[in-house]
Amino acid sequence: MRDVVLISVFLILACFALRRSYIAVSLWLWSGLFVPAYWVYGFAKPISYNTVFALLTLMTYLFSRKKPAVIFDGVVFIAVLFWLHTGLTTYNTIIFPELVWPEWEKFSKIFLLFIMIALIIRKKHEFEMLLWGILMSVGFFGAVEGLKFLASLGGHKIQGPSGHLISDNNHLAAALCMVIPLCIYQLKSVQEKWIRIGLISMLVLCVLSVLGTYSRGGVLALAVIGCYFWFRSNKKVLTLLGVAMIVSLSVLLLPDKWYDRMETIETATQDSSFTNRLTSWKIHTLMALERPVLGAGFKATYFQPVWDRLALDIYKIDIIETPPPGEESWAAHSIYFQVLGDHGFVGFSLFMLLILLLFLKMRWVIVTLSRPPWNDTHHWQIDLARMMQVSLLGYCTAGAALSLAYLELFWVLAAAMAALSMQVKVMVSQRRARRKAMSGLQGLSSL
Repeated sequence: MRDVVLISVFLILACFALRRSYIAVSLWLWSGLFVPAYWVYGFAKPISYNTVFALLTLMTYLFSRKKPAVIFDGVVFIAVLFWLHTGLTTYNTIIFPELVWPEWEKFSKIFLLFIMIALIIRKKHEFEMLLWGILMSVGFFGAVEGLKFLASLGGHKIQGPSGHLISDNNHLAAALCMVIPLCIYQLKSVQEKWIRIGLISMLVLCVLSVLGTYSRGGVLALAVIGCYFWFRSNKKVLTLLGVAMIVSLSVLLLPDKWYDRMETIETATQDSSFTNRLTSWKIHTLMALERPVLGAGFKATYFQPVWDRLALDIYKIDIIETPPPGEESWAAHSIYFQVLGDHGFVGFSLFMLLILLLFLKMRWVIVTLSRPPWNDTHHWQIDLARMMQVSLLGYCTAGAALSLAYLELFWVLAAAMAALSMQVKVMVSQRRARRKAMSGLQGLSSL
């Protein structure tokens, strides 16, 4: 029955995707994050819905007569340089190429989505359609898991969808922390009563889901996001009351083993999981020092012979004392050290510059549109820029201990931020052109 429903919905959605490229790219995003195959078990499971929507996006964009204006944007430029550099590091990998090229191909598919979003999305309803794609995938999954967590009175251990990058509980927590600010933006922009109730429910359930993952990084990211909203809020008492309600509900549900795990944050240096992370960070740093320009290539540092060779020199990095590396290799467990080991200092610099530019671009949008004559008519861009900044902050916080540098949701968020920046640039340049034309006409009339 599920298969029949999914195929029926898929055909309807495909018809809508053929009408507008922004619908197609939003469905491309949705199908990649929602993972339709996770929800079915029969004949609908083998179908690559993501590929179909990707092809529909390319087709509708190429044949569209009214394409959005494309202007130079620093975020897109740096992202293209980063993608080209990953291709170079993959070509020059130190391990078997057949192990690394598939990872580059996965990232290239994500990067193609990044490019298409930056090219297509411009108007308010297009941004909101894109956000609905995120909310009805990651947000929906978080809400479902939150309901299970409630129904089990805190006994359900939350994991992400199998076969997905966010299948790990820590990765899911990071993705949910990125979704929560976007849910708040949609809540501000929607007026319909029942949709607002649904979004509020999703928001609360996603918060519970983050707690239910037992992810310490997720809890820290959630705390950072909560502090941001409290400092920015004009209604601090109401914000505190809302937080207090969620905390009270959590206290009733969370078992003792959850508190035991969170207490290990205070004793991180004695925690084997944390010391293993430190060891992995040192190994990835050693890889970057050995190959500062090219790094090792995607996941090459995890390759056991490479790990063992680098482990012999771990004493060279003695800033923080760690026990000798074990026989088993570890993932990077940090977006920063992951990029550093995979692509060297050049790739790391491009990645960090990209994140910095994203924050600065959204700051520019907020400052520009907060001034006359924009401040009375462009509240939605300001709200969206702020919430995307918070979402990025959640990613940077949670990602400090997770291998999520190539998370699809991050690159989608980066593309949306670039698209918003380009949209505001076009508005500002058009106004300047009109003012210049008006001043020219006034000069002619005075002659």
